[in-house]
Amino acid sequence: MLAALAALTFLSGCATSTRPKGDANTGTTASAQTLRYPLLTEPTTMDPARVEDGPTIDVLQHLYDGLVQWNEKNEVVPNLAESWTVSPDGRVYTFKLKQGVKFHNGDPVTAQDFVYSINRALDPKTQSTVAGTYLNDILGAEDVLAGKAQTAKGVEAVGDHTLRITLDQPKAYFLSKLTYPTAYAVSRRAIEEGGDRWTEKPVGTGPFILDQWAHHSMVRLRANPDYHEGRPKLDGIERPILLDTRTRHSKFENGELHMTDVTMGDYDRDKNDPKLKDNLKIYPRPAIFYVSMNQKAFPPFQKKQVRQAFNHAVDKDTLIRVAMRDVPKRANGILPPGIPGYDPNLKGLEYNPEKARQLLAEAGYPGGKGFPALTLTFREKQADMRRFAEAMADQLEKNLGIQVSLREMEWGSFLDARNKGELPFYYLRWMADYLDPQDFLSIMLRTGTSENGANYSNPEFDRLVDQADVMQDPQKRIELYRKAERIAVDDAAWIPLYFQTDVELWNPAVKGVRESLMGHLPHKQTYLDGPN
Repeated sequence: MLAALAALTFLSGCATSTRPKGDANTGTTASAQTLRYPLLTEPTTMDPARVEDGPTIDVLQHLYDGLVQWNEKNEVVPNLAESWTVSPDGRVYTFKLKQGVKFHNGDPVTAQDFVYSINRALDPKTQSTVAGTYLNDILGAEDVLAGKAQTAKGVEAVGDHTLRITLDQPKAYFLSKLTYPTAYAVSRRAIEEGGDRWTEKPVGTGPFILDQWAHHSMVRLRANPDYHEGRPKLDGIERPILLDTRTRHSKFENGELHMTDVTMGDYDRDKNDPKLKDNLKIYPRPAIFYVSMNQKAFPPFQKKQVRQAFNHAVDKDTLIRVAMRDVPKRANGILPPGIPGYDPNLKGLEYNPEKARQLLAEAGYPGGKGFPALTLTFREKQADMRRFAEAMADQLEKNLGIQVSLREMEWGSFLDARNKGELPFYYLRWMADYLDPQDFLSIMLRTGTSENGANYSNPEFDRLVDQADVMQDPQKRIELYRKAERIAVDDAAWIPLYFQTDVELWNPAVKGVRESLMGHLPHKQTYLDGPN
């Protein structure tokens, strides 16, 4: 989960220096082949079993590997598994592992390492908030999560280089789930020797090794010379932790960063700046920004009329035009473009202030009278989200007579409060973990799932997604998910706002970056080639 962002100065030429100017904290000077781009927040963890946010995943995908990975064609392809087979009933996956792969500490990787890693993620002692979402399809996983068993029956090492995973039911999306960090291989020896502080020096198999984690300041990676796909072309990656959008933009223009995000507030200026416009890149992403109406934390949201009223009161077209410069696409539904099942003809709950007021009155709050105080919470230091939230709050007051106060929260605290169900009304993004409608509908809105922060529940919706989740016929799966999506949209489970479009500035010296719909792929082939 991530967002958009940045502002200031001018570039002196089309290509800025590929050489870093040194680290103010350490006085060191990095190699000319060091890629520098910012982290927008402090990483929440270096443990792949526990990560749940996009900025941190972007770091971890350079430190660890899983069985499979994404490629530039948005396909799931081999990583530590060189091949696999699936049983005729769709339940048993047998992976043949690459031989000769080593952890950063030199230990060889075997099938038993995956048995350990998956069971460790499921173990309640690990306190993973995501293992139950991404590993729950494995036979016996629920027993481990519940503390009834130490290992899942469905994970077996068949020799040193063969791993067998058996599912409770056939799941067409399961292979894609293995791209998520919960299925990455971790070093048992490093964890046991490192104790509570093992994440300060994490050991994976990835293309880079953690060189330094200066909390709230810098994450520095160095190339893994023994990487199984070959040593990266970069010597290292530096990720200064920069929360302020103006600082990031200024550092890019000064040549201190090779890439940065661009806020919509800066987009108009940058696209008309002759020294910046050619460095702008736009990337549509399979992600939705939405407002969650937590029915458990805020009882008025238990009334369908209230949730529908809030939807009808929000003029998304105006908000996107004014606050987001018409860059992202309006979300009428839940599934973004690029996700199978996306329905461009879905109308959604359209802007209709009169109907919104009528529905609110029917719910017992005419003109907003008697409606309890409400706060909209969102991640701190997000200029675009702040601007959008302010305009949306104005619309809710104008169209419903409801005053909404705004609250920014530090990212880690925000996620913790959301996971505890403490936020009644919050503005957030959900980015696809894999390109399947199950990752949005079943995970985000099915009754009782850990990601269902709205506490939405509809038995017919549940029945449809449960049926689609195990359906093997692709077309029938899509039909079922689309029916379920229409129910959730009509129920006003969320206020869908817009689908994500990233705007970024890139130094033209950066070459070899691999792209997918999921985002920038790990920098295994990236290098710097330009004037100093």
